[in-house]
Amino acid sequence: MPKQKQIYARPDLCAGCRTCANACALVHRGATNPRLGAIRIRQDLVERYEFQEICRHCDEPPCVDACMVGCITKDPKTGLVIQDQSRCVGCWMCLMVCPYGAIKRDVVREVAIKCDRCGDRKVPACVEVCPTGALVLEVREDAPVEPFFTEPTVAD
Repeated sequence: MPKQKQIYARPDLCAGCRTCANACALVHRGATNPRLGAIRIRQDLVERYEFQEICRHCDEPPCVDACMVGCITKDPKTGLVIQDQSRCVGCWMCLMVCPYGAIKRDVVREVAIKCDRCGDRKVPACVEVCPTGALVLEVREDAPVEPFFTEPTVAD
């Protein structure tokens, strides 16, 4: 399978504004609340950085194997790791095995939530609204097979 486009974070450009998380929540849940979005912004106020935790849609996703009810699957055509939230039982096994911290708990609905890369949109909502360009959607030939973090880059 050819390399798929990925959402890459450029942490040095992130202002921690959570516009990406609000856009995700609005598109998927109809409310602008960053806690409802599938993207999480990690902040370290001492080291002074922000980092976006987003699903990497792994080639061999551990969350698919960990899901005891099979609600997380990998689409062979698109390469996206997708979730059927209606089947999620809230066991949180996917959260425990995700190497990127990209799966979150929705404690209100008691289900796991993760990025679906806005499969029905040409450009994911988070990338489209990011005011600083900290999120980009692209294919990177030099990207490692399983990138843990993307290195900070300078905006073009």
